[in-house]
Amino acid sequence: MPTKRSTGTPAGAGSSRIPGLNRARRQLREVEEGVQTPPSSLDMDRAPSAARSGRRGMQDARLEHNEVGPEITAGDVDADWEDAYAIGDEAPGGDNPTPDQDRVDDIGKALGIEYQDTEELKAADKIIERDRHRWELDPASSEDYKDRDKK
Repeated sequence: MPTKRSTGTPAGAGSSRIPGLNRARRQLREVEEGVQTPPSSLDMDRAPSAARSGRRGMQDARLEHNEVGPEITAGDVDADWEDAYAIGDEAPGGDNPTPDQDRVDDIGKALGIEYQDTEELKAADKIIERDRHRWELDPASSEDYKDRDKK
């Protein structure tokens, strides 16, 4: 069944209203023009930008938190250092060691203890002994130790 059509006069043909096109066009902010974009082979007038690799952020984080680094994971640069510091999963002796953490010398260095080649591996005893004789706790380790007697 055919639909009913309009009378044939265009919409608004009888009105005297002027369309509101006499206005200033919207302008894009000038800030958007200065945003660096990846280099394009289509537009040679643009300056190329460097890809963000995260190097700067990682460098800042390492400077701010210098207790975290590959040393805490026995030299494993792929491990998550921050989690190894906070949780200990990928740290030496943790629940999720990486395959190359069977190197006893590196693990001992990360823990602050070292073994002789023929020495039995008693980590708990070695750590307790290490903590009993900490150099940092000895008064002779301070920089002004020699000057103390003179005062």
